[in-house]
Amino acid sequence: MQDCDINLDGEINHEEFVKFIQRLTADTFIVVSQGLIITLVVAPTVAMATKKATEGVPGVGKVVQKLPNSIYASLVTLAIVWFQTSVQD
Repeated sequence: MQDCDINLDGEINHEEFVKFIQRLTADTFIVVSQGLIITLVVAPTVAMATKKATEGVPGVGKVVQKLPNSIYASLVTLAIVWFQTSVQD
């Protein structure tokens, strides 16, 4: 925070505060963006690939075949999001 105090008066004004917040949130924005890309693009693609792969598995395949693609993709996406949040903690 002291790095953002441009006029070195020990207090930060609006401009200095904005600079501080931009520095503070720069890395967070990147992490959140990557998480959204994984969740919204990669997860449904992985879901559809795993659905096709698991349809041939005895016992599980019949259940997977009965699930609509949208529900299966949502379940896999939720599982991926849950896994991401558990790894971050």
